[in-house]
Amino acid sequence: MKLLLSIYTLLAVVLAAGKWVSAQNCGCAPNLCCSQYGYCGTGNAYCGQGCRAGPCYSSPGNNGAKVSDIVTDAFFNGIINQAQANCAGKRFYTRAAFLQAVGSYPTFGTTGSADDSKREIAAFFAHVTHETGQIY
Repeated sequence: MKLLLSIYTLLAVVLAAGKWVSAQNCGCAPNLCCSQYGYCGTGNAYCGQGCRAGPCYSSPGNNGAKVSDIVTDAFFNGIINQAQANCAGKRFYTRAAFLQAVGSYPTFGTTGSADDSKREIAAFFAHVTHETGQIY
């Protein structure tokens, strides 16, 4: 009887520990990276090569896309020209200022596939347009 109770206790501990171990396959807190091995943490071992999720370290863009080639004058002006004529932002926001700001974010619009770059840039402008009500 004691042996059976010991076996059940051991089984319960193993099953409970299995849940904790399987929880390490990510589901990390927002400020932690999920390593290539499925563990949460910070630093190069977690956020470097093979990082699955979280604030992973990334190398500068690598797909060869140039934001300036995607955000052409026609593209940018097409969005700005949707604003009302009396909109102060219509004269304030320029493509040159946008491209200068993009220079501070070297991975913006330059990672993933060429289509990923276009989607990221489109999502940015959609968000700005939504939040400002047509770049007011």
